[in-house]
Amino acid sequence: MFIKRIVMAAGVATIAAAVPFAAQSADIPQYTPPPVVTAVPAWDWSGFYVGLNAGYGWGQNDGVTMGFTDPGGTWFGPCLAAGSCPGGLSHSSDGFVGGAQIGYNWQIDQFVLGLEADIQYSDMSGSTTLGTAVAPFAAGRFHSSSEINWLSTWRGRAGFTFDRGLIYATGGVALGGVKDRFSWGYPGLGQVYNGSSSDTEWGWTAGGGIEYAVTNNFILGAEVLYFDLGDTTVPGVPVAGFVPPAGTSISGKYDHSGVIARARASYKFSSGF
Repeated sequence: MFIKRIVMAAGVATIAAAVPFAAQSADIPQYTPPPVVTAVPAWDWSGFYVGLNAGYGWGQNDGVTMGFTDPGGTWFGPCLAAGSCPGGLSHSSDGFVGGAQIGYNWQIDQFVLGLEADIQYSDMSGSTTLGTAVAPFAAGRFHSSSEINWLSTWRGRAGFTFDRGLIYATGGVALGGVKDRFSWGYPGLGQVYNGSSSDTEWGWTAGGGIEYAVTNNFILGAEVLYFDLGDTTVPGVPVAGFVPPAGTSISGKYDHSGVIARARASYKFSSGF
């Protein structure tokens, strides 16, 4: 009986001691960890995109340079000396360009690498007519025209991104459909030539641009490209009934280079692989 009383007394004492400690613990401030904040990742330029573009193009080194073959110097020589045979003619070449682009970007930290191909309709063209009236030659007439009907570029891109903004340089291969024509003659002497050529020409292009991602999928931008499709030599063909001296000929050399400035809008499909 005595032992039982001792055990009961010890239990009561333990409970009595625990009650004040629990009360004191309730008054101690409790540590609450800060809420977990998930960082919003910067916009990623990686992925496929397609879009449309439109702008304006200007030709460089416009016009035609005439070449003459005259072994004896007696057929074209007097005409050239008198200034009645033009050695060339300049004319401006410009017009609307517009089309579509497709590409893919890879983003590595703040650097963006990409590949892009585009094709555009082109209304770049120019023409002019020159009349000559130098004695003792009959009044002559020279007409020249040049067109770029379409243009395509296949380019690499490399740029630096500021989150949703991108500035880049670009360069690669260019090709286009060109058409050149000239006619030249002295109707009073029965001396008339024509020349024409229509072909696909290859060359190169380089430039740069800026883009901004308005939304997660919609991108606006502006771009300037210089292109050079080389030159084309168009042989002159005598019209029916006119037979020039053997060994003589004329030709026109056309340069196909210029600058395109265009606005562009693209739709980005997804992030990269």
